[in-house]
Amino acid sequence: MENLMNVYGEWRMVSEEMIEDGYAGSIDCGEMAVREDFSNFAGLNEVISFEDMLEIERAYA
Repeated sequence: MENLMNVYGEWRMVSEEMIEDGYAGSIDCGEMAVREDFSNFAGLNEVISFEDMLEIERAYA
């Protein structure tokens, strides 16, 4: 899970920069599209669950 926390930090920084630059998007892990985006960024075989991503998000904050 620690590796995913590092990847989450990278993904979050990139996502926030894109949103600031005017791209449509979100970092709300309650949205399936956000979890799919993070899972693709992290190279996961399956979409991360809401519970797992929420845990990572809470640790990040």
